[in-house]
Amino acid sequence: MNITATTRNVRMSPKKVREVTRQIAGLPVSKAQAVLANIPRKSARLVAQTLKSAVANAEHISAEWNEGEIQNKVAEIKETIQNKTTEKGTLARKYRHLRADLAKYEAYLDSDNKLAADTLVIKEAMAGAATPLRRWRTRARGGGSTIIKRTSHIRITLSDDK
Repeated sequence: MNITATTRNVRMSPKKVREVTRQIAGLPVSKAQAVLANIPRKSARLVAQTLKSAVANAEHISAEWNEGEIQNKVAEIKETIQNKTTEKGTLARKYRHLRADLAKYEAYLDSDNKLAADTLVIKEAMAGAATPLRRWRTRARGGGSTIIKRTSHIRITLSDDK
């Protein structure tokens, strides 16, 4: 099962953050936290914060979700999907999100480890460009030029698969 955490609109360029995210991709969580603790960069602190959030998300799900309750939810969702599907085989727009929920719950039921903290591995760590801040700097003869202050979104996906 995959768990995702995203930190949005971080005031650092994606290029600087990618240097750190490439180092931790594919590592176990405990090793990645140790690596991030030893990198003396602001981007390492931001990525560590996102990784901590992803681990907290996984712990919350493993503590809150009960296998019996999830099986009941899966049955309810399958019934709803079946009832709301038209003759053409399309699902009504209002209920399209149920397919994603069903996939998430079935992935949890199929998982052997049930999001155990010692089995979590960083499946994907990426930094993408966000909307940049634009500032103006005055120039000669009454003109001006833009200063682009880049921002980024950091997304970390954890997996408990081997």
